[in-house]
Amino acid sequence: MDSIKKTGQIVGILFLVLFVTGAIGNHLRGLSTSLIESQNFLNEVFENSIQMKIAMLLDLVANAIGVGIAIVLFPILKQYNKSIGYWYFGLWITGFILTIVSNISHLSLVSLSQEFIKVGAPDVGYFETLGILKVEEYYWTHFLILIIFSSGALLFYYTLFKTRLIPRFLSVWSFLAVSIVFIVSWLQIFDYSVNFIFYGQNGIHLLFLSCWLTIKGFNSSTTFSKSV
Repeated sequence: MDSIKKTGQIVGILFLVLFVTGAIGNHLRGLSTSLIESQNFLNEVFENSIQMKIAMLLDLVANAIGVGIAIVLFPILKQYNKSIGYWYFGLWITGFILTIVSNISHLSLVSLSQEFIKVGAPDVGYFETLGILKVEEYYWTHFLILIIFSSGALLFYYTLFKTRLIPRFLSVWSFLAVSIVFIVSWLQIFDYSVNFIFYGQNGIHLLFLSCWLTIKGFNSSTTFSKSV
């Protein structure tokens, strides 16, 4: 059916926009655990507050696109398994809510940096401690978001594998790539240091998948076995 193929192409375009928007936002955010090691990190936050706010906006846009993808995919996912369709949509909504929470933490850090500059920091240690806590709060929420989104992605890629909506090699690659993100995010929760390459590999996969879907779409000859 042409409608299935076109749906895949729409999803591919949306994934591509999500990828680009998220990548730009992540680059502009400039918030890292290494930042708080600087003696003047609140000054740096203040100086980069505009681009950080732009990053927050892009983050919200990217995640809103993700919710849009879940809406577009729902009719297809529920044909295979209604529970997977509802879970995928629900996980994206939950992730979007947590994204708002994480950006509130970052926004309050920006406000803290402005207050730090305004009062001349009579107690530098006090302000820096609050700033560090805000950065940590952001990252704890961020890792939970990654766990939630990767859980939804695992359901999605499992469905792609079972239905052959895309070639099996691509659905297997997708499943393995996001499984790594799921595992290393839990390792971060338990204070294990993780190399960025474990997250970066998922970006490579997502870019390839987005381009594939944009060009090829879903396999229009796919037939679904009804499931509850």
